[in-house]
Amino acid sequence: MIGISLILQCVLALVLVVLALLSAQLVALGAIRQFRGQPRLRVPALPDAALPEVLVQLPVRDEGALAVRVAAAAAWMDWPRDRLTIQVLDDGSLHDHEQLAHAIRSVIPPGVKVEILHRGERTGFKAGNLAFGLRHSEAAYVAIFDADFVPPTDFLRRTVPVLVGDQGLAFVQARWGHANRELNWLTRVQGLLLDAHFAVEQEGRVRAGLPISFNGTAGVWRREAIENGGGWTGDTLTEDLDLSLRCALKGWRAALLPDLEVPGELPESAAGWRAQQARWTKGHAQCARKLVPQIWASALPLSRKVILTLQICQFAFYTLAFVSAVISLSLMAMGVVYIQSVAILGLAVTAFGLSASLGYLYLGQVILGREDAPKLARSLLLGIVFPSGLILANSRATVEAFAGSEMVFTRTLRAGERYVGSWRGGPELVAGVVLPIFAFTEQAWSAPFFVFAVAGLVSIGAMGWSGAVVASSRDGLVRDRYKS
Repeated sequence: MIGISLILQCVLALVLVVLALLSAQLVALGAIRQFRGQPRLRVPALPDAALPEVLVQLPVRDEGALAVRVAAAAAWMDWPRDRLTIQVLDDGSLHDHEQLAHAIRSVIPPGVKVEILHRGERTGFKAGNLAFGLRHSEAAYVAIFDADFVPPTDFLRRTVPVLVGDQGLAFVQARWGHANRELNWLTRVQGLLLDAHFAVEQEGRVRAGLPISFNGTAGVWRREAIENGGGWTGDTLTEDLDLSLRCALKGWRAALLPDLEVPGELPESAAGWRAQQARWTKGHAQCARKLVPQIWASALPLSRKVILTLQICQFAFYTLAFVSAVISLSLMAMGVVYIQSVAILGLAVTAFGLSASLGYLYLGQVILGREDAPKLARSLLLGIVFPSGLILANSRATVEAFAGSEMVFTRTLRAGERYVGSWRGGPELVAGVVLPIFAFTEQAWSAPFFVFAVAGLVSIGAMGWSGAVVASSRDGLVRDRYKS
């Protein structure tokens, strides 16, 4: 028993150290964002005659009115009509294709070239759809928007010249806005998390000269970089991160335009957010499995390899936290007295992690001028609580990624949709109730350390059980199995 206890405590200490490194990464990016200047972009003043041909790709699938809205917004962007092609890549059911095509053509202004394509067999998910569209165009620059985003009219005028002015840039990424941010507390927290991602993490990496990931939408790619990086591939659920890092390994850079905001919509229910985050986590884990060996086999300096590995493995936080909790509960059940150094390490990492997360989220609001926003304090607290409720789903997603299980693409829910016959919050509710009871029974002093995990699990589970902010829809609308 003593030997098992010692092994478990050594593993726990290792897990805590890695968790501390992931938290330190956020602190370092925040410091870089605040104390290092933004790189100057070369933006040539291009006359209309010198503007290049641009392809705008709109990958959609059973999006209804959203697909029509994004197509209309894309068509009204300020760009010479003879050098602009709107490509609606419809991966939805063939039955609805003609109706969608008619609705889109009715809102496209005269003179704008629009192609509404349906590829028939949905292989490779969004990556396969984008690659299919590229085969129908020779444009040198490719803008991409998901259906729930609405590009401003000056989007191309502000992004494409950046790529023209610097031939080493693979893509230009704009910052996400959130049209439904104030709908409920869950959307407020999502807005808070994404604000920090763009304003602190992404911008910190740019200022440090590190690669950033394309965020899948609201950006423009250089066609040459896509092809040089190996093209869009459907072997992960996060094709944006995959291609971004493959391009970075070939020497391509990326630019972020923090002052250019493109509004999108956030998942309005716990079911939608939980599924989205699990898909992103699984995709990041798949990318880590695929690309970390390539990173370490590359000629990059050792420091850059470590930094890139930490960047791509940020997803591991949830699994590491889950492992830490399981080991701690096992040691409780065994009645083990912790080695003093391990106990101190646990306290220190917990305090550091909470402080780093709160500072990261608050800094994002300061940068965007929202530090005096009403309800900010409560949003910051819930910004720690709600993500804690994803520990079960995201840990499972990570295990599935490394186990090589069948890929299932669960599309993010839109307003008025729900997943039929699936998760309703049960696992999270059960874990959230059992965990504090067990802790109080075994070692009551340890219960406070599980406060955020319990609050998160109960919150997400309760929202899932209530089915708040969702309505019924067809299961086939939002779920599709990968076809190899």
